[in-house]
Amino acid sequence: MRKSILYWMAEFIANDDNPPYQLSQVEYCGELLNNFAGNVMLSGKKADISWVDAQVKALVLALNDLNKQCGECLIETDQREGICELIFYVVAQAGHSVEEDITENWREW
Repeated sequence: MRKSILYWMAEFIANDDNPPYQLSQVEYCGELLNNFAGNVMLSGKKADISWVDAQVKALVLALNDLNKQCGECLIETDQREGICELIFYVVAQAGHSVEEDITENWREW
């Protein structure tokens, strides 16, 4: 899932003479997603939904900032859906049900 998200971000800039963002920003997005998933899945705090919610908020805010740096072009509809799906999967794997979009309160992409 993460690879697909990043692949299409990188593919978008591959043949562009003046891309709105750089490969380093795609890689940073990948680091943010990896760190989120690892932190939640490996933490002894993952049973605490408030803690998990704070991790989701921190990720979404970091992605908001990154996307702004990229002229609002890094996270398009397909990437947004993939990122949200990844977040919901991690939250569910941490033992919490996801019945609504838990990113919506902070998400600008």
